[in-house]
Amino acid sequence: MIRLSERLTIVYQNLIQQKDVWDICCDHGYLGTAAYKSTNFSDIYFVDRVHTIMEKLKSKFQKFVFKTDSTSKAYFICTAGQNIETHVTGTLCITGVGGFTAFEILNGLSKNNFLNADRLILGPHRDEAKLIELIKNSLNMNQYDLKSEIKIVEKNIQRSLFILDRIF
Repeated sequence: MIRLSERLTIVYQNLIQQKDVWDICCDHGYLGTAAYKSTNFSDIYFVDRVHTIMEKLKSKFQKFVFKTDSTSKAYFICTAGQNIETHVTGTLCITGVGGFTAFEILNGLSKNNFLNADRLILGPHRDEAKLIELIKNSLNMNQYDLKSEIKIVEKNIQRSLFILDRIF
């Protein structure tokens, strides 16, 4: 069983069940793997722009995690998040990158009309306030409302998780 950090546990607890999960800039893929193993979510998308990371993750996933009878399906996409060319639905999670990078991903998806997620969970490592300011001031992002900000101390550094829900 995968043991998630406190931050990823909170992200996991805020995923929308029975919907897709997008683990953007997934690195080791812990969040997406936990979602897949739970079978409480539809499709799980692992996205990272680094080819070697994605190949290693996909190989480990196939060897240790994949189940032929799973109700969830896993997809591995090697591209920059803003270059995804399919509709992003369910919960989109971006953690572990800076605020400007997170905004670049969201803005690119929105401009290309691929951002259709019901919930965004954002955990930038820096420029947190700037990320929220950019989202609030972006005409492309006015379809999301900040639901909550959760403060977490991780390795003696206070970090924020932002949860934004789509306005219907």
